[in-house]
Order: sequence, then C-alpha cells, then structure tokens
Amino acid sequence: MKHALTLLTALLLAPLAALHAAAPDVFNITTYGAKGDGKTINTSAIQKAIDACHASGGGTVLVPEGVFVTGSVRLKSRVTLKIAKDAILRGSPDIADYTLETAELHWGAFWKFAASQWRQCLIYAEDAEEIGIEGPGTIDGQGGRERKVFPNAKDPRRPMLVRLVGCRKVTVREVNLLDPASFTTFFVRSEDIHIERVTIRSRNSTNGDGLDFDGCKRVRIQDCDIDAGDDGIGPKVFHPDWPNEDFEISGCRITSRWHAIRVGAESIAPIRRLAVRDCVFTRCQGGIKIEASEGALFEDLSFSRIEMKQVCQPIMVLASRFAFSAHNRSARPPAGRIRKVRFSDIRAVAAVSEDGGLKGKSGKKDPFQRPCSAVVSRPGSHIEDVSFTNIDLNFPGGGTAEDASRLDVGELLESTDYMKWAVPFDGEVPASALYLRHVKDMRLQNVRLAVEKPDARAFIAGDDVQGLTLQGVVARAPAPVPGLAKLADARDVTDKDCRVECGTSVPVLVAPTTEELRRLAELRTRSAALDREIQKKADQFDAEAGKDSKTK
Repeated sequence: MKHALTLLTALLLAPLAALHAAAPDVFNITTYGAKGDGKTINTSAIQKAIDACHASGGGTVLVPEGVFVTGSVRLKSRVTLKIAKDAILRGSPDIADYTLETAELHWGAFWKFAASQWRQCLIYAEDAEEIGIEGPGTIDGQGGRERKVFPNAKDPRRPMLVRLVGCRKVTVREVNLLDPASFTTFFVRSEDIHIERVTIRSRNSTNGDGLDFDGCKRVRIQDCDIDAGDDGIGPKVFHPDWPNEDFEISGCRITSRWHAIRVGAESIAPIRRLAVRDCVFTRCQGGIKIEASEGALFEDLSFSRIEMKQVCQPIMVLASRFAFSAHNRSARPPAGRIRKVRFSDIRAVAAVSEDGGLKGKSGKKDPFQRPCSAVVSRPGSHIEDVSFTNIDLNFPGGGTAEDASRLDVGELLESTDYMKWAVPFDGEVPASALYLRHVKDMRLQNVRLAVEKPDARAFIAGDDVQGLTLQGVVARAPAPVPGLAKLADARDVTDKDCRVECGTSVPVLVAPTTEELRRLAELRTRSAALDREIQKKADQFDAEAGKDSKTK
C-alpha cells in the first residue's frame, strides 16, 4: 500500500514538475553583481546575466527597480530583457563603454558620417532569434540636446539606443525608450517583428528617429506613442538585396520635428505591402511622406483612418534620384518608382509646427515650412495609380497672385547637397492644397479641400497629368479663387459632381494663361539641358571609376 501511494504521488506531481521545468527562468542582473545606484558601470554584470540565460536555453533577464548604468550589451537568442517598473537601464555617458563589434552600416553619400559615427549602440543583437525587450520600465540613452552628453568632447560618435541585425521573431513591448544619442531603434535585415505599446521620447535628440527599418519583413507595430526629434516611423532600404515588405502599423500616436511616417527616402531596394491605419499625427513637419530614389519600386501602400493636426505637409509622394546608399554602381542612380498608393478616410488640418522643420539662422522663412500636399515625380517618369478617397484637407491659405502663376516650379532634379534635395520645391507651389506633376492615373473621390484665408491659387495645380478623375470633390474658400484645378499638359481629365464654394461662381477646371505656359516651356528646356549636363558628368565619373577598379 505504501509503495502504491508513493507511485500515485509521483504520478500526480510529475506534471507539476514538468510545468515548472518548462517555465522560463528569470535571471536578475543583481545576482551577477549589478548595482542600481546610478553610478556603477554594470556592463559586465548585465552581459553575464544575458549569457547565462542564453546558455540555459533561454528566459528573462530582469533589470529590477533602480538606476543601472551600462555600456553596450548584446542580446542573444531566446533571451528577453525585461525592465521592471521603476527600473531605468541608463546608457553610460562615456563613448568608450560602447563596443565597435557590430555590423557595418551600409550607408554612403549624405550618410557617410553616420556610417562611422553611429555604429555603436546600447543594446545590440545580431543573427539572434526569439528575442525581446519588455517594460514597463525605461531605457535611457542620455542623449538629447538638453543633457549635452553626446557627442563626447573631441569624439563625434553617438550611439543608437537599440540596433538589431539579422534577427528573427523579435518582440518589443510596453517599454519606455528615452533620449537616444542618434536613432532610437534600428531594425536591419530582420523578420517577424512585433512592436506593441512602446513609448518613445526623442524629440530633443539630434537625428532622433523613433522606429527605423532597413530590409525587414513581416513587421507589426501597434498602439505606440512616439514623440520624435526626426522621423517617427521610417522604413528605408540601404542594400539592394534587402527589401522592406509586409508592414502593418496601427493605433499609433506620433508627434515629430520631421515626419510622422516616412517611407524612404533611402531606397535602393523595393518597399512593398505597407499599411498604416487608425493613427493620430500632431505637431509634425510632415504627416505621410513617401520618397522613392535610386531606382527603387514602392508599391501597394495604403493609409487609412488617420487624423492630422498642426502638420505642415500632410501628404507628400515624391520620386527622385538622390543617392543615399553605398551600393550604387553609378554616380547617378535611376529615378525611383511609385505605384498603387491608397489614401482613404484621412482628415488633416495643416499648420506650421512651432518646432518642426529646420530653423535657419538667416532670418528668412524656413523653406521646409510651406504647407502643402503633393504627388510629384521627375521628367520622363510618372507616379502611377494613386487614389484619395474620403479625404479632408484644410490649409491656411494666403497664397498670392505671384504664387498662383508659378506653374514653372523647378523640377525635382537631384543634387549632391542633401539640404537642397530635401526641400522639394524652390518656393511656393501654385496650388493651395494639392500639387501634381508627372502623375498618371490618379483618382480623387469624395475629397473636401478648404483654405482658411483668401488665396489666389487654385486648390489643385500642376502639369504633365495623364488620367485624372475628380468625383465629388468640394472646395471651400472665404474669397473668390480661380477654380478647383489649374493643369497644364493634362490629358484624360474628368470631373463629376465637383464644385467650388467661394462666394461666386468659378469653373471646376481653369486653363493656364499663355504667359504661364510660356514660362513652363522655358523651364522644361532648361531642365532638359541641365539633366543632360548632369548625366554627362555622371558618365564621365563612372568611366573614371571603372578605369580605377581595373587597375587595382
């Protein structure tokens, strides 16, 4: 009987023992010598905890209550770094505490400085799987203009807060990311990424992007709260073999000194199947900015159910040929391509943010802070298949008669000067709401446009438009305007149930003047000549580079 009871007890306890064995172990960093006094450098202790957790088969590395200062630590497979409530994992103020043993950054041209100065980071992982970073505590990079920690004296390097390279099954959840010295996060060539309820505060950080991605697949971002010093969320591609594909972004609140969502501009490989919905953008230089360059193809992008307030440029879709990456074989890459873009159920109130854009010292008007929306490509190429459905765009107005006559706005010709390239237009555009150029097959359905102050411009303006459908477009202004749309070199334009409410009867479509068309023709002649000159120089540069490579 005694043996039977022993056997029965063993059988009953076996599942409990198995359950206990299967439960992930918790590795408290204080067990490995870490001290949360806000002074001790705990890099070695934290790395020992991570290594032990990984060696045991995985689990959780716990940062308990306290302020734990550290240099670079490296996450490993099946390890979750958990920052407890009232815990702060704080980056060391000494750049020497950050390792250089990280993957190179595939950046060139304008970003050449960053490739050498941003390689270090506080939390790093490479070729790891099933890794995570969780809160509810805080990871503090001690960057930002207020702290004046980075760059160190006589050392220009500024570490990223988090960089993960070649990782799979990544989770970042319910954690506060504060004051990075450069990017807050950078996910590179990684897959199956889930980011949820993350709070980012980097508005005081130079180049303080929130969530950046280079060559990633299957990314889901939900319910994040981002206040960024640069782009809030930025899918970009620096390597020709690493596209960004299958992104879902929802329920996010974003404020930014630059753009809330920026697709590109770094784009030497495709970006496909990206959906953004149910988000709120406030106090941003730009709301949604899509920039394809270096020959990249962007397609199947959708943006729906989005509210924007105090956003200077709500929707910008641009195709150019600025060279960002270090992988271009030519000095002059082909123009980017954009097609199949959907905007629906968006309401935007455009206004200049108090601390958005770049403040120049000349005292002149900031060229970045021109309220507008635009869909613009380069001569000889077109952005294709773009639709605006159920959209409200409200702009401040105030455009002059001189602005209204500027159909000859300079083309998007590339420049080696990033600042010249980043300002897309040389002055005010001739539209108070939407500027179109080199566009094919575009549809506006149930779109409402409005200006607050009298404006001498048409609501929509531009040239080289092939196939434009205006259906149920209603525009409102407090004073007479020329009409709804003024387009040059436009073919297959149809309008149905459109009207302009401005105190008097005006046409839906208004023709440019003879003088405006003459100036536009002159611009095209100058642009074509400049384009040939740039191409000739690029060909000469490529030829010389080819000779040099053969002699090495």
